[in-house]
Amino acid sequence: MSHKKSWHLDRRQMLRGTGGLALGLPFLDSMTMANSTPRATDSPTRVACFFFPNGVALPPKDGEFHSDWHWFPKGTGYDYQLNQSTASFERHRDNITFISGLSHPGGRHMAGHGVSDVYLTAAPVDANSYSNTISMDQVIAEKIGDDTRFQSLALSTGGGVGTTGRTHTLSFTKTGQPIPAEDNIRRCFNMLFGQNDTSLKAARQQLLLKKSMLDGILEDSNSLKTRLNGRDRAKLDEYLSSMREYERRIQRLEIWLDKPKPMVAEASISVDATSANMEDYVRAFYDLIFHAFQTDTTRVVTHMLGIEGGGSKSDHFPEALGLRPHHALSHRKGSDFKDWGLWDQFMNQNFAYFLDRLSKAREGDGTVLDRSLIMYGCSTSKTHLARNYPLILAGGKQFGIRHGQFRQFDENEVRLADMFVSMMNAVDVETPQFGDSTRELNEIFET
Repeated sequence: MSHKKSWHLDRRQMLRGTGGLALGLPFLDSMTMANSTPRATDSPTRVACFFFPNGVALPPKDGEFHSDWHWFPKGTGYDYQLNQSTASFERHRDNITFISGLSHPGGRHMAGHGVSDVYLTAAPVDANSYSNTISMDQVIAEKIGDDTRFQSLALSTGGGVGTTGRTHTLSFTKTGQPIPAEDNIRRCFNMLFGQNDTSLKAARQQLLLKKSMLDGILEDSNSLKTRLNGRDRAKLDEYLSSMREYERRIQRLEIWLDKPKPMVAEASISVDATSANMEDYVRAFYDLIFHAFQTDTTRVVTHMLGIEGGGSKSDHFPEALGLRPHHALSHRKGSDFKDWGLWDQFMNQNFAYFLDRLSKAREGDGTVLDRSLIMYGCSTSKTHLARNYPLILAGGKQFGIRHGQFRQFDENEVRLADMFVSMMNAVDVETPQFGDSTRELNEIFET
């Protein structure tokens, strides 16, 4: 007969009270006109990071599909040439920079599909251990997200957090815990822009319930600590740290609960789009983010456009275009490079559509795109090669970016986290070092 020790805990006790926390006016020119001499810096600063899985089509130079479907442009510097895969970016040439040669050194020996976990964290990892850290977007959100209803917004076609090595979110807390991503368009629309009084009442009741649950957790924690060994106390401290972040989120929701949400027409977004109608679903996320930025509902967004590997719902998206599943496409060679390129083309066209919307939305003496720093890319080039990430940096003209180029870097000299440091400093989030960075990558900025 076994005897339960004082430090043996019922799993239900540890989880008691836990639960997921899902998640004004548009920003008007008159808000900057309050000063007699308006400055560009009076407008909101925004950051968005997008991720797509499984690498890109990179047909060999001597192959018949190289000139039309190779994801990276032909040429270098300001004289680069686009092809059928990337032609949709021609109209945004002055607002984008293609980048090659960057990666996370710690991820180069990982299985390719697992590097999405550290895409925005540059965390130290190896083949036998895994410990994530805070993501770049969350460092930024702590500095520029305090004046908006949502400090940041995590989106994903997978939803939730996924599993280690197959993350469904790009955003991670100070303790390296994944932040659940939203995948339901209508639910996210209601959260950001819903005007229903019933939902307001329900939100208030839910908030009170969450506060009560959190109070219970914090109250239990003091007596719980005395029953744990040192290792478990450290784990509990980490858990309580995340609960304190959770508490701050509740406090933010309380502040904003009685403030009106911006008016955004449902008809402007395919709010009921699901993965079953893939093309509407992909574009609806971009529409949602556009409205969130234009109304200043949030200033920091991450979005996983698909999940690494096979088996996810996003893996089947290419089938709507008459193509194989995405993971299967990425493992094919020869004539299938064109099919893979056609999928790249579709994804690039939708990202270009998002840039269209941002560039046409006037704000102060520029556009919303001018005040939005956007990274779009993947943490593998070929399916299982975690090097030479395909990356585009877009927007942010008012932050001093020198666009219109294809910048090629040497991975032995620079790394992606170096660019993260420059990006954060560009939006006035002073950061001397992040992840495994060793320097700033100011070559892409005006000096």
